[in-house]
Amino acid sequence: MKRWIVLSLLALLAFSSAVSAWQQPTSDDQRALRARLEQRFDVVPLTDGVALRPKARMQDVRLIEITDGSVLVNGVAVTGQELRDKLGSDATDVLRVSYLDAPSRRALFAPITPSAPVEAQPPLEKPAGSPTVPEPERRTRYSSGDRVRIFGNVFVREDERVHQGVAVMGSVKVDGEVGDQVVAVLGSVDLGPKAVVGGDVVSVGGRVHRQEGARVRGSVTEISFTEPNIHLDFTPLFDWQRFWWFDRWGAIPRLIGTTFRFLLLLILASIAMVVARPTIEASAQRVADNPVKATLVGLAAQILVWPVLLITCIVLAISIIGIPLLLLMPFVVLLIILLALAGFSGVTYAVGQGARRRLGMGTAPPIVDLFLGLVVILSPLLLARLLGLVGWPVTPIVILLVMTGIAIEFLAWSAGFGAVVTNAFIKWQARRAARASA
Repeated sequence: MKRWIVLSLLALLAFSSAVSAWQQPTSDDQRALRARLEQRFDVVPLTDGVALRPKARMQDVRLIEITDGSVLVNGVAVTGQELRDKLGSDATDVLRVSYLDAPSRRALFAPITPSAPVEAQPPLEKPAGSPTVPEPERRTRYSSGDRVRIFGNVFVREDERVHQGVAVMGSVKVDGEVGDQVVAVLGSVDLGPKAVVGGDVVSVGGRVHRQEGARVRGSVTEISFTEPNIHLDFTPLFDWQRFWWFDRWGAIPRLIGTTFRFLLLLILASIAMVVARPTIEASAQRVADNPVKATLVGLAAQILVWPVLLITCIVLAISIIGIPLLLLMPFVVLLIILLALAGFSGVTYAVGQGARRRLGMGTAPPIVDLFLGLVVILSPLLLARLLGLVGWPVTPIVILLVMTGIAIEFLAWSAGFGAVVTNAFIKWQARRAARASA
């Protein structure tokens, strides 16, 4: 029995010696370990450890932080098995660094200096009375934190390294190094010739200007809100000497354009009726029951929807974690447009049903009601385009009809959007009451 105890103790001591020898490499092993790591990673010394940034793109690994007793990948602590899953064969060297104590870790990545000069050179003697000018010392300033600014610009100079750069209502200019992503909300991103970005570059409402030599290891995304090319000239409405603008030759293209828009709206409304008929019928019923309330709700929703989207973008950018969700904003805008189209189709359907009943027509397919509704809503514009063929004598009537048609169509879109928003709110209240009673 005693023999087995002695043998077990000897085996344990041998195992401890082997582990210690593996964890604390010799000088040759240290040089080889450092060479392998510097070949694959950029080494950034930290206050309480060291950070490794992959030189080549490595799945979703952007930064590895090694401190006393812990390894963090992209700011999240990982186990040895998780590290092997992410790094593969490189995980062994990273783990060996994590097993070192702080002095050994500092010694591993200490600057290499020659042991002795080849030939000692005597110092140069300066002339008597010449002032002593200290040589400027260039040092790279490291920062492991984020650089975030709201209502202002973010600058990363050439001698700086930061983790992330985020500007809300401002731009980001990078001449140095950013370990993770660079984001500008309602601003642009300017990457200098020596800029290095380890993650993605995102500009929402601006542009990404990338000079030659700038390196980006992630993706570059631009979500630019360019203003539409719309030029309104109201001079003909008040300059009575320019009535030729309404002559019969200029009125023909406008009539063709209005007719084309009528057909396009009819096609879109028909597709919406096929795809989302319950939503359109519910909107039509809501408008028929209380058109004034639906219009007021739609006007309020149109006024509030854009500030709400802007505040949402700012909150997502500030939270850092929500920055990837900014890429969904174009889809949110598309969803709002589709809801507005469904609401307008509902208004057209309701107006068409009313017109069919007044004309004494029997039951008809939905396409007939949509056609009649569009004719009623766009009738002032269509009539204005037809009268425009006569020429300048009827210009005042044409102007009045155009303004009336624009107002009616705007109110139709507002009422439809308000009906969709009201129905969605009522459904949400019903589901909430059902959960509360369950």
